[in-house]
Amino acid sequence: MSGQFLWGVSTSGYQSEGGFNGDGQPQNNWSAAERGGHAQRTGGAAEFWTRYAGDFARARAMGCNAFRLGIEWPRVQPSTSTGELAAPPPFDFAALDAYADRIAACRAAGLEPVVTLQHFTHPAWLGLDAWLADRTVDAFDAYVRTAVERINSRLVATHAAAPIRYYVTLNEPNILVQNTYLLPGFPGKRRGPQAGIAALNRLLAAHVRAYNAIHDLHAARGWGAPLVTTNTFCSDTYWSERAIYDLLSLRERGWRPEQRLEPIFAAGAEAFGRALRGARLPFRGGPFVWLGRLFHRLIDRIGRRAFTTESFAFLLRELAASPRARVFDYLGLDYYDPFAGHMFRPPSFRDLEFPTRSLHAWLMAGLTSKWWDWRLLPEGMHFFCGYYAREYARPVLIAENGMALRRRINNTGVGHRRDRRTRSEFLRVHLAEVARLRREGCPLLGYMHWSLTDNYEWGSFTPRFGLFTLDYAHGADRLVEDQLGDRPSETYAQLIAEAERTR
Repeated sequence: MSGQFLWGVSTSGYQSEGGFNGDGQPQNNWSAAERGGHAQRTGGAAEFWTRYAGDFARARAMGCNAFRLGIEWPRVQPSTSTGELAAPPPFDFAALDAYADRIAACRAAGLEPVVTLQHFTHPAWLGLDAWLADRTVDAFDAYVRTAVERINSRLVATHAAAPIRYYVTLNEPNILVQNTYLLPGFPGKRRGPQAGIAALNRLLAAHVRAYNAIHDLHAARGWGAPLVTTNTFCSDTYWSERAIYDLLSLRERGWRPEQRLEPIFAAGAEAFGRALRGARLPFRGGPFVWLGRLFHRLIDRIGRRAFTTESFAFLLRELAASPRARVFDYLGLDYYDPFAGHMFRPPSFRDLEFPTRSLHAWLMAGLTSKWWDWRLLPEGMHFFCGYYAREYARPVLIAENGMALRRRINNTGVGHRRDRRTRSEFLRVHLAEVARLRREGCPLLGYMHWSLTDNYEWGSFTPRFGLFTLDYAHGADRLVEDQLGDRPSETYAQLIAEAERTR
C-alpha cells in the first residue's frame, strides 16, 4: 500500500464545538435531555469552534499529519425549536462556509482532514426517533449533497485548497442503535430489538445514499476519487459489527434479491467466532467476565432470531437500487474495549451521575462498566485490523482509539483507574500494535487517537479522553499535564517520531 501514513487525532462537532441546545442556538436530539436535567448542558463544550486554529497547531506540533473533525447537521440545517417539524428548514450556507474555512485551515496547518458527516446527532426538527422514519434517509441525502457540494466548492474556489478526500458518513451506527434502542444511553422513546433493527436499516441505507452522492459529486466536478466509509465500534459480537459489513458487501459478493440472508448471517457468525477463538487473545477471567460472556450468548440468540431477510427489507431495496455494488472504500475501526466479557464490573455506585428510574436501573448502572472501567487489550486491536482487512480486502483506518480517566466538571471524583494505567502507557502499548501491523504488511491507512482534548462525552464531562486536558471550572485552556501528572501529548509526539524514524 502506497501513500502517507496518517497520524492524527479524532474529534466530533457536538462534543467539542460548543453552541448547541441553548436559547436561540441550533437544537439537536440531545436538547430535551439537556433541558430536562438528564444530561449536562454542553454549553461551550471544548470551544473548538473558536479555538480550532490553536488545536490544529497543537496536532501538527505533535507530528500529526491528519485531523478528524465533523460537520454538524443541526448547525447547517438548523432550527431553534426543540420540537419536530413537518417540513425541513432551509440550510444555513454561512455555517457551511464556516466549516469550509475550518477545513481549509486544517489543510493549511499541514493536516489531512478526515470529515465525519454525522456523529450520533441529528436536528431536533426530525424528532427523537428520527432513524425509525423513512423521511430521515431522504433528509440525510439532501444534507450530504448540499454540504459536500458547498464545502468543496468553497475549498477549491475561495481557498485554492484540495477538496475533501476522506469521508466518514455516519459514525458508529452500531453504537447509535445500541445506545438509543437497546440500552438507555442516548435519547429516544422506543426501545427493543425490533426498533433497533428498523433504525439500523435506515442508517445503513443512508450510508449507501451518501456514498453514491459523494462519488457522483466528485466525478461530476472533477474533484478526484474520494474515499468514503462508515466507521464502526469494534465488537466481539457478530451481530453488533461484522454483520454490518456483511450487509454492505452483499452486492459485491454476488448477492441477488431472491436470496435469503439467514445463511449469510449464520456463516459469517460462525467464521467470526472461529477467528476470535483462534486468535487466543490474553483475556483475564473472573466472575464478572463470565457474566459478560453469558450476556454475549444472550445477544447471539437474539441476533439469530432478529436478523432476518424481512427485517432488512428497507436496506435491501436501497442496495438493489445502488448504481455501485461496492459501497465502502476503506474500513474505519474504532477500538476501545470491544469484548462483551468486560461489560460488567464489581458493583460501584460512587461514580453514578444522574438519577435512575428504579431500583433495578440503579443496580444495573452500578454493575455495568463505565468508560474508565474499559479494559486494555491492545492485542485485540491487532486482531480486528488484520481480520477485517483480510476478510473485506480493504485498507483500514483506526478512526478512534483512546482511554478514559475520570474527573467531574468541578474537579471532584479524581483518581486512578482500577488498572492504574496512564494515557502514556495506553499509547505505548497500542502504538506497538500499530507498528506490528505495519511490519506484517496490514494495509493500514493510519491511526487517529481519541481525542485531542477532553470533551463532552454524551451527557457528561466526567470521562476524560484528551491528550490535552481541560479544567472546565476555569475555562477551556488546553493543559499539557493531566490529573495524574502524565503528559500524554508529549508521549504521542515521541512515539510518532520514533515510528517514522524506524520505517
